[in-house]
Amino acid sequence: MRQIRILALIMALAACNGTSGDDGGPPPGENPPTPDTGPPPPNLVTYKNAGESAEADFTAGSEEYLVVPYSTSTTAASGISFDIKLGTAAAGDGGVGQSHFKLRYTPPVPLKVRNPKLWAEWQQRLALERWTRSLAEKAAGSKMRAPRAGLDSTLAACTLSSECQATEVCSAGQCASTVTLKTESFSATATIDADVKAKGTIAAILVDSADTVDQTNVDAMLKEFEELIYKRDVALFGNPPLKSGENTLSSDRNADGLIWLVFTSKVQEKNAVGFFVATDFDDTDAKSNKTDILYIDSGLTELKKAYTTIAHEFQHLLGFATKVYKAKVNGGQGALEDLWLDEGMSHFAEDACGYGGENVTVLDQESFTSFDSTSLLGPDDTLAMRGMAFTFVRYIFEQKGGVTYASDGGITDAGGAALLQQIHTTSKQGAEAVAEAYGKSFKDAFDGWIAAVSLDGRGLTSFSSYVFKDLVDDPKTGNKIGVKIRGTRKDDTGADVELKGPIENDLTADVSDAIPNATGKFFVLKGQSGTVSVSVTTQEQDFRFALIKLK
Repeated sequence: MRQIRILALIMALAACNGTSGDDGGPPPGENPPTPDTGPPPPNLVTYKNAGESAEADFTAGSEEYLVVPYSTSTTAASGISFDIKLGTAAAGDGGVGQSHFKLRYTPPVPLKVRNPKLWAEWQQRLALERWTRSLAEKAAGSKMRAPRAGLDSTLAACTLSSECQATEVCSAGQCASTVTLKTESFSATATIDADVKAKGTIAAILVDSADTVDQTNVDAMLKEFEELIYKRDVALFGNPPLKSGENTLSSDRNADGLIWLVFTSKVQEKNAVGFFVATDFDDTDAKSNKTDILYIDSGLTELKKAYTTIAHEFQHLLGFATKVYKAKVNGGQGALEDLWLDEGMSHFAEDACGYGGENVTVLDQESFTSFDSTSLLGPDDTLAMRGMAFTFVRYIFEQKGGVTYASDGGITDAGGAALLQQIHTTSKQGAEAVAEAYGKSFKDAFDGWIAAVSLDGRGLTSFSSYVFKDLVDDPKTGNKIGVKIRGTRKDDTGADVELKGPIENDLTADVSDAIPNATGKFFVLKGQSGTVSVSVTTQEQDFRFALIKLK
């Protein structure tokens, strides 16, 4: 079994999020401030259930509060109606005006309008992942067995690819410099011949014989995968032995000891940079290669896009291998992870590998502009949902301790990786998997996440449960790792993006409104006098609101 070296601490994650300058975070090699482990600031955040009331004190007259009605329901609902009522403490439930509110600032121009080309690329990616998801659902429902079952080892010329020459892999028990792979699951072409172009201790690079990939790019991909992407994704999400007492890892479908990265132009038929096809783990599918493969477009010249995609797709492979394939091989049911959490962890993987710039665009242009109309739990696969899920995964990861990063790409766990690995190994899915791994209810996790989304970047507190940790300077890639809700971030092009958080509304009177399940809406209450009672009512279960003092 390949071992991940646990290396010395180079830098730590901090509890408070920077608010300005150079993409945030401490200088390289320096530790961020010590997390605030004391009690939360008094009266900063007040949580109430629907039907209860909270008091906003406007004694000075200049105070401002954020009122955040939110649903923690895991039952899909497109429109949960609620009412916000304002009144003096003495008046109890008395209202102070007619229903209305207005946006506090002009939202960013939607990505579809601002950058139609990028929008189209993302829609293709969403369509691609709907397709890969459908294959994973099919594979999860099929029977599976341990790799190499039925192979007479006495006839095999090899067991591991490490036993073969530098330009050979072990395929079906024979060392081969060219292997025939089935591609009809994603291409009009039934098979391709793929030549082994590079081989390391963790992965092999194969290139479609009909295509040409510069050897410099081949070598760069192998190096980046082995020294960063594989190392970090496995350290974060785990890759346990397929069976107790055996050396074969869950991800090693063909038991040759290597992940295969296959460059082929056939990927272009799916308008993709790359993908993982769960069909290749499936014994019952005639299109299965019964091999652990990540496919990459051979025509791609910008390797950064490939690195981002492979970091994302490798999480999908690890999740399927551990949560579905391993479980089934050992006689279990196998639980394909809920879409929202699976995608949230894959976008987290991009960020944790130092390639999270695309997430900045997704948050700014999609998630923050439609936060109150998007359910964290889906079921629709949208950019807005993915961005929200990414921040939720990042939040619970940081609350459990996160990790620290070493200059050689390694990771030392401080509790965050253990959380992610438990999500991969539990037979539960989605919100139930989160609750089991987090050690608190999903509602508790949601409460904290709403507070962090509401407060991060405002400079009001460094209390660790109410903000995201400072961005980390990745000592390997030089990029930033982490989440910033408000403040300046750089996207994947290097351009500065001024993040303002979810859209806020001026609250000037009683409001009747609606949101989907598992999201919230943000209202700013100001310009009042004396003590104002705030209550939220609804007919739905699992509905709460937070009263947050901004000034």
